[in-house]
Amino acid sequence: MEKNNLSENRLLLILEVFVTILWLYMILRWVYYPSTLITLGYLWGIVWVAVKRPRWLPAVLIVTFPLEVSKMFIPAYSLPERLAGFNVSILDFFRLTQLALGLRWLYDLWQTHKDHRAHIADKFKIWKRIKTDALLWLPIALLGVYLLSTAFSIAPAHSFAETVRLLSLMITLYLVIAYVQDEKDLQRLGYTLIAAGTVLGLIAIVQYLTEWFFIPTSAVVINRRSNTTFADANIFARFLVITFLFSVAELERRTSWSSRVIPLIAILLQGAGLGITGSRGGILALGVSAIIFVILIPRRKLTLYAMVLMIFAIIAAAFLNPAIMARIESLRSGLLSASGGIREYLWRSGMAMVRDHPVVGIGVGAFGVAFTTIYPYFNPYSTFYVSLSHTAVLTVLAETGIIGFTVLYFLFGKTLQRGWDISRTIRHERLRFLNASIVAGVVAIFISAQGEGRLYEEPLLWILWAMLVSVSQLANQQIRKEHTKL
Repeated sequence: MEKNNLSENRLLLILEVFVTILWLYMILRWVYYPSTLITLGYLWGIVWVAVKRPRWLPAVLIVTFPLEVSKMFIPAYSLPERLAGFNVSILDFFRLTQLALGLRWLYDLWQTHKDHRAHIADKFKIWKRIKTDALLWLPIALLGVYLLSTAFSIAPAHSFAETVRLLSLMITLYLVIAYVQDEKDLQRLGYTLIAAGTVLGLIAIVQYLTEWFFIPTSAVVINRRSNTTFADANIFARFLVITFLFSVAELERRTSWSSRVIPLIAILLQGAGLGITGSRGGILALGVSAIIFVILIPRRKLTLYAMVLMIFAIIAAAFLNPAIMARIESLRSGLLSASGGIREYLWRSGMAMVRDHPVVGIGVGAFGVAFTTIYPYFNPYSTFYVSLSHTAVLTVLAETGIIGFTVLYFLFGKTLQRGWDISRTIRHERLRFLNASIVAGVVAIFISAQGEGRLYEEPLLWILWAMLVSVSQLANQQIRKEHTKL
């Protein structure tokens, strides 16, 4: 044991020196900004976690996910040109965490050759599990669709960039599963989501009151729709809906009212944050995902109370801003009318793409290019106000055709089926609540994506899928233990 600790400490020291030298090279080679100290602190921290607490890395992914856009408001060096379609900055905290997770996995895989115990080696040999779980091999089918779509794409560069993004998120899915090995690891992710949503909800309130925004787009400033560190208020709203579901699960699971104070505070702050975003898609996602949660965990009074509390916080926050209240009230006139008619011509152009390219689509990531170059006659305006469909199902159909839509159907269908099976076969309370939160969170992302279009690009979707696979594995272990006792 002492020998292992000595080896770990030596590795930690070497890596900390290495990242410090890398940071010094950055500020000597390029321009120094005080904020690069943030980067150095992060690099030290992520190296320590990767060496000392590798099973915390999935939680770090969740923490860094809202900070991914921090490079937009913290000055830092960025490559002058995009790499594979992506803007690369030294402050890509989420991507740096992905890299740390991958390197740690390679190290652990190499270490398993020295330890011949099968149960240890199999934890990191993810490929052995793929054929046994549809939620692990269906993403590979999706990657095949992306490759096929890229081969026939009208914009190969855009399609290649989206394929690279998908591959990185798939790898993240498998690596998160490798390091979520027990119930404690799963609960850590749930607590991290609750904490992140609570803090961001508080930041949203402060932004609303002070009118100081990290990313002051016109939509944010004019209507005072807080977006915290997210580039879009709708994506922030989606994140708050997911964290709310985990807060409700924690509220239900706790037995005393004194222990329920923290989840209740979290729900209030997340609800106020959601109301301030003015996101109609977020509110719809909240309603649908809450129904899914109740179906998976029926007859729970606290869930109803939490929903009432959340709705109260949303209305109270929105009521203070007439512009946001008007957005929410516009839902009564229907989705098409609420969007000001903008979505209609986008939908028409998308259906034209499906009609002309029904099998493999126009190419993943190519909707905007196709709309502005091949189908511009659908645009009733003198300029291209919006060039993306903002509707995930239509985007999938237009960009990847029937083949891509089929994989989407099976991926999300299997998610719902898995959630239902776990809720009906396992009696372990914490796993049941985690399962309900995860599945409802996936549904929230799917519903929200029909309003702003971000589906497979959403990193949190892949983390939730990894958590669901881990829950199902732990549930199977619980069932086997119960059968063994019998």
